[in-house]
Amino acid sequence: MTELVDRWAGAEWRAEAQAWIGVVLDSYGLKQNGPTEQPPFKFWSTQLVVPTDHGKLWFKENNPGQFSEALVVSTMAELVPEHVVMPLAVEPERGWMLSPDHGATLATLKSTDYSLWSRVVSDFADLQLQLIPHEEKLFQAGLFTLDPASAANRVENQLKMHAMMPADHPIHLGPEAIASITAELPEISAAADALASVGIPLTLEHNDLHHNNAFIPGTSTEPLKFFDFADSFRAHPLSSMMVPLNVMMEEWRAPANDPRIRRVMNAYLEHWTQYAPIGELRLMLEPAMCFARLNRYASWMRLLQQADERNLRRYGPRMLDKLRNLLTPLGVF
Repeated sequence: MTELVDRWAGAEWRAEAQAWIGVVLDSYGLKQNGPTEQPPFKFWSTQLVVPTDHGKLWFKENNPGQFSEALVVSTMAELVPEHVVMPLAVEPERGWMLSPDHGATLATLKSTDYSLWSRVVSDFADLQLQLIPHEEKLFQAGLFTLDPASAANRVENQLKMHAMMPADHPIHLGPEAIASITAELPEISAAADALASVGIPLTLEHNDLHHNNAFIPGTSTEPLKFFDFADSFRAHPLSSMMVPLNVMMEEWRAPANDPRIRRVMNAYLEHWTQYAPIGELRLMLEPAMCFARLNRYASWMRLLQQADERNLRRYGPRMLDKLRNLLTPLGVF
C-alpha cells in the first residue's frame, strides 16, 4: 500500500477529494471561489482548505485507524449541537468530512488566565454529561469503548503482543519492561475499582482536549464548540483531564498542584457532584490518569498500524511510554 503521506501528497488523491468536495458544494448551491490549499500534515490526518462564496470550509481525511471520527462527529452534532460543529457532509468509508469554518481557537488568545481553562473543562463536562444516555447511537457511529474494568486484561494482552515483536522492532518490549508493567496489573485493577465505586458512567472521552480544539465563541455566554475527536473513545470521563493538565503545566511552567490548576480541576469536578462529593471526586483524578494514559496508548496503536517505518520508529517509543508510566502520580491534590 502506498504510504499515507505520499498518497495524500499525490495528484490522484487530491483529484478524488476535490471531486467529492465539488459534489457537496453543488448539493448546497455553493461556489468555490479560490484554489484549494493543503496545510502541512502528519501521517494521522490531512486537511484541505476550501474557499467558497459562503466562507471557508475544511475537508479532513483521517488515518484509516481513525476513520470513525467523521460519523462520530456527525452523530454528536445531532445530539449536542451547541457543543459540536455539524459537518456539511461525511463519507464514512473513507473517513472524509467537510465542515464550515468557525474561526479562531481559544489557544490563539494566548491567555494565561486560568478562567479560560475553567471554561474549556466546564463546557466539555456539559458535553460529556449530555452524551451519557446515548451510548448506543455513539457505538453505531463507531465510537469504541475502553472500559477501565477490563483494562488490566487489555494491558496483559498487549504486553504479550509487544513481547512477541522482534527485538529490533520499534514497539518491542523486553523481559524487564514486561515484568515491571505486569507487576502493576493489580494496581490497575484497584484503580478501576476505585473509579467504579463512585458510579460515574462512561461517556465520550476526548483524549486530546485542549484550548486549540475549542473555537472562540461568538459571545461570552455562548457554549464552546469542540472539534478534533479522532482520538476519542467512550471511556471514563475524568480521564479527559490528563491533556488539559499537561498543557497547563507546560504553558505555565507550573507543577500539577499549582493553585490555578487546582481551580480548573475543581471547576470540572463540580459538574460531577451528583455522583459524589467533590472531595471524593478529587481523589478519583489520580486513578483516572492511569486510564487516560491507556487511552492515549490505544489511540497511538490504531494509528501506528497504518504507519510507515519512519513514523513507526518516531512515534512507537512515545506510545510505549504510556504503558511504562500508567501509574505515575501527578499530584494535583
